[in-house]
Amino acid sequence: VPVTVVMPTVAPLAKVDKCRKFGARVIIEGAHIGESKEFAESLVENEGLVYVNGYDDPPIIAGAGTIGIEIIDDLPEVDAVVVPVGGAGLIAGISCAIKTLKPECKVYGVEPEFCASYCKALAAGKPVPTEVTP
Repeated sequence: VPVTVVMPTVAPLAKVDKCRKFGARVIIEGAHIGESKEFAESLVENEGLVYVNGYDDPPIIAGAGTIGIEIIDDLPEVDAVVVPVGGAGLIAGISCAIKTLKPECKVYGVEPEFCASYCKALAAGKPVPTEVTP
């Protein structure tokens, strides 16, 4: 299946490289994920592509949930799981699976101090641009 991935200029090089190694067409566009999303949506119109949101799409979240299932299968005694948070799709899937299978297990979201986009979005009640500092 041909895939086009649009990422902002601040995307981790490891993520860009991995997508390219899997054969994706990678386009670096936008200073932040919001600008990248706008550009990706223009590709839907201009190239007839289908837009799949990497953090707010039910099949994507369900796929992330398989990680939570594996954690509980491999470590049935686990009492806490730490999950990186960016757009929140990963933690949505993992926490849904873990809380379904083992409700008493704690799930903690973490993000880098110098790009705290999730905390800023929570404070604002919506996604907001976040400055990335070195």
